[in-house]
Amino acid sequence: MSDSGEEIVLRPAGIADEGAIRRWLVAPHVARWSHRVFSLAAEALEAALQDTETALFVAEIDGRPIGCAHVYEAFGDPRWTSVSDVTRKTRTIDFLIGETDMVNKKIGQRMLRALVAQVFRDPEIDRIVVCPHPDNWPAIIALKRVGFREKGRHPDTALNAMYLTVTPATFKG
Repeated sequence: MSDSGEEIVLRPAGIADEGAIRRWLVAPHVARWSHRVFSLAAEALEAALQDTETALFVAEIDGRPIGCAHVYEAFGDPRWTSVSDVTRKTRTIDFLIGETDMVNKKIGQRMLRALVAQVFRDPEIDRIVVCPHPDNWPAIIALKRVGFREKGRHPDTALNAMYLTVTPATFKG
């Protein structure tokens, strides 16, 4: 089966993944957009291992790690306090394809579908919000194709980000 058809498996990240995550973060196709999200990989990894409201996953295809995704509570996060529809039932996600040879193969869409489905398995979660850089069209297109709807610019102008949201009703799983 080709790379574009293999199943995406999301597994919890562990300390052994820190090297790969750090390598992905400095890859030019990732560093260009990581204006805030994964810049502190070690802290995100440590938090994910200790905090039940945070989860860091490694995305794999056929056992090969190709990227990662971070899921955490949006409510109370300073980046989301100015957004009125963020509640305790809201999560936010960050994601990246770290391996250069996996970019531009629609893997981001498949990874997002797997991630969103996993988040919505918790019946308490009613919304996922994201804020990609407005020029990061590959991410924005992937998000929209899985059901995220554009809400405009993020209210925090310092982020220079779009604001998109998905609910179980709009998710295209």
